[in-house]
Amino acid sequence: MMPLDFPPLPLSEWKETRDTLQKYCRMVGAIREVMSLPLPHSLQTNLLVSEFGFTTSALIKNAFSPVQTFELLIDLVNRRLRIESNYREPLYVALTGQSLNALCDETCSLLSDIGIAPPLERPSFFDGTRGRFEPEPLLNYWSAVKTINQMLTHIKNEMTGETSPVQLRPDDLALILTIFDKVIKDQNSSLTEQIELGFSTGDEIVPNAHLYISIYPDSELIDKFVADSFLIKLKGGLSRAVFPFHKLVESGDPLKTALDFFRNIYI
Repeated sequence: MMPLDFPPLPLSEWKETRDTLQKYCRMVGAIREVMSLPLPHSLQTNLLVSEFGFTTSALIKNAFSPVQTFELLIDLVNRRLRIESNYREPLYVALTGQSLNALCDETCSLLSDIGIAPPLERPSFFDGTRGRFEPEPLLNYWSAVKTINQMLTHIKNEMTGETSPVQLRPDDLALILTIFDKVIKDQNSSLTEQIELGFSTGDEIVPNAHLYISIYPDSELIDKFVADSFLIKLKGGLSRAVFPFHKLVESGDPLKTALDFFRNIYI
């Protein structure tokens, strides 16, 4: 593994920037969804981790031009949206905290210039509120994402069954790895579960950054994680084991601490 970085991420210090990033990711994720064929487990709705941020991966321009592709990338390092294609020069939109409506207008205009018209539901992107997009918290967040991405990729490579890519879910800005059809052994019985390992910037239930493990359908086995974390209840009666991110920052060996937490799930 490359050297890992666990910067502190108190949500109170960058919430406006986080919320703006989430809006931008939702728009780019929507473009990926409407320009993609359906994938198993609806994976086309999420974004992937790239060298500088989050990407749609290569998308086909249209059915009449299957060899022409384009890609949208949210570049967190340089704070810009990059539109790259294999048939035109790259295009850029500076990300300054502009409203979602303004970003959507400029992005769709540039896409139109290269012959792409995503069938977006535009009322979903009429938010005209300007936000913040500050460089320091974004770089701290990006350092954390790169670290967690490496760890989740390492775990993915340890698995023998079906898993998702490590991906960003725009709806809640969670970086996730999903393990499908995983058999969990508990004493003399076994259960087939869908497991989500994730990294969240914080939400209305847990207000700061954290690692988490969710199991669907809900299983009493998640109680085993409470010793190293704490348990929260979600909608629908589901449970989630949560490990605060600041405890990684404070631990003597953040990598081992995080991997031990995630590895608890596969016995």
